Amino acid sequence: MKKFKLKSFLIVFFVLMVIEFLVGLADVFLHRSKNELFTVTSIIMSVFSLPISLINRNLPFYVAEDLYMRVVFWTINTLIQAMFVYGFIVFVTRLKNREKI
Repeated sequence: MKKFKLKSFLIVFFVLMVIEFLVGLADVFLHRSKNELFTVTSIIMSVFSLPISLINRNLPFYVAEDLYMRVVFWTINTLIQAMFVYGFIVFVTRLKNREKI
């Protein structure tokens, strides 16, 4: 069994974190400018908050708490997403390697 590659996991984690930050920023700006595209970004934000809302339905990762709690929930949510994405990547690469043999 191969070892868990922390570098690959951290790359996935930080890419997801940047994507979530940019979509969240776009959602705020589109909502403030009263643009109708904010409905699309709101749906994307709901999908992004799905992992932490499975733990508690009242916990989107962008909760109306102080900054410290927002960062904690955002990090937990992104860690859960990164685990799923990294696991999927490992699964797909193992399937490809088995097909070559």
